[in-house]
Amino acid sequence: MAINNTTGSFPFMEFPMAFSRQDSFPLDKTSVYGSLAAAQTYAQTSPLAYVGQVLSVVVDGVATIYQIKNTAGELEPLGTGDLEGDVASVINAKTASTENINEMIGEVYGAENEAEG
Repeated sequence: MAINNTTGSFPFMEFPMAFSRQDSFPLDKTSVYGSLAAAQTYAQTSPLAYVGQVLSVVVDGVATIYQIKNTAGELEPLGTGDLEGDVASVINAKTASTENINEMIGEVYGAENEAEG
């Protein structure tokens, strides 16, 4: 039941002062949960939940960050990509080959200016 608040205007309050934490709890009580089930319940049933809202789930002292993905209140994890995987193959897949670069240079400047490699 998350709300998509990008489709219209809504009231807001400008607050010209900074907050200063007085204790170790979140400023927004709906931002941290002790289980994924509790976060899902909030995202799917609360009239305060909104698409794009970031929620933290802390289980056994380890936090995982989620965002509310859609108006159905589905959660998707943020920043959980495999950074330990085969980095070279990812880079190679995202990097243009010399042939591609030559083709681009040839289209812009003419074939006589192609890169060597």
